[in-house]
Amino acid sequence: MPAIDLSRLAREVERLETLFGSPPELRRATLDVLSFYGQRARRAPDSAEGLNGEPALGVPPPVVRAIGAGLQGLARRNPAAALPAAAALWDTSEREARMIACWVLSALPHEQVAAWLEARAGELDDAGVLKAAVERALEGWRRADGKAYVVRLDRWIASPHNAVQALGLRALEAGLDLPEMEDLQFAFQALTRLPRPARGEARSALESVLARLADRSPAEMTRFLLEDIQRQVPGIEKLVRLLAGRLPPAQRERLMAALAIAARK
Repeated sequence: MPAIDLSRLAREVERLETLFGSPPELRRATLDVLSFYGQRARRAPDSAEGLNGEPALGVPPPVVRAIGAGLQGLARRNPAAALPAAAALWDTSEREARMIACWVLSALPHEQVAAWLEARAGELDDAGVLKAAVERALEGWRRADGKAYVVRLDRWIASPHNAVQALGLRALEAGLDLPEMEDLQFAFQALTRLPRPARGEARSALESVLARLADRSPAEMTRFLLEDIQRQVPGIEKLVRLLAGRLPPAQRERLMAALAIAARK
């Protein structure tokens, strides 16, 4: 990757900041900057795609972070312009522009960001953008109102729509360190409302959050899996085998014995 001229990048970020109140101009100028750095990176043709075919420009991550951080600071000072700016960047469909939109959204500490993302859940099919949406865009609201955050993610997890389920599961994982989640029973109760079997990105998100929970509380994870075995939840055998290695030997044996009994029924 070619060296980045930091002084030039700083000037470009400053120029983008002057366009924050004019979404169409911000969109055009941001794409110009991203395209410039993408071309300089000289990525191979097959790498200029998002993880699931989302358009991507191959922009070096430090460039995306610099632009994102600059616009995030401006969004904090001018919150009324933040949503229009984020929408203009998001609607480019470019992976890097959507990640920058997530930086902008992170400056807004209210639930409107959650509603904004939920309306676009079907566009979160790129794992990198989904990660940015949950970890970055929701960060301001998550810190400001953890109680409302956990209520919203509980509803997302119970959604009949796979994309919204994935958003909720990733939000659950991102919120595990909140004071509202100190009692992990909330997390396990929320997971019982997930329609099964989980599919696509929701399945990947489920496996990821269950792994975190297994590390945090092997005993509670064992109880959760045993209940799912008894209820013959679709896909439970695969999940048990996936998570068994994270659990102590005695709990592993209990789960394997329960699977064997369930198989004979």
